[in-house]
Amino acid sequence: MTVDGATTLADAFCFVLKTAPPATKAAAARSVARRWRSGDISEIGICAPPDRPARPDRPELRPPREMPRRGKAATDKGRIALLHALAHIELNAIDLACDIIARFSGQDLPRAFFDDWIKVADEEAQHFMLLRDRL
Repeated sequence: MTVDGATTLADAFCFVLKTAPPATKAAAARSVARRWRSGDISEIGICAPPDRPARPDRPELRPPREMPRRGKAATDKGRIALLHALAHIELNAIDLACDIIARFSGQDLPRAFFDDWIKVADEEAQHFMLLRDRL
């Protein structure tokens, strides 16, 4: 299945959570948001999200305490490191919004709840793509 083949909101965002490449994940989240707004996806559905969102095999994920310090943002190297860190934050924000939508898909919640979180997922994906393009 592809994100475009998903027929419910929950299935579509579960697919996003299972997508590893960051740029593909962001594009998929934006696609789901467009499909929801256009009415192409109109059912919320139910989907259990994965325990952890998918990530590429490389680079190896390391705890922040094991990462080198960024240094001063006044240098090109420092600015690049800062933008890179922000891109990671945006990627995690995409996953959080998608997870909330999938995790609460089986609950009796107002449609506005899902509308709001779809907007968050879409905006975080847009932010990620802007940072990726800048880097």
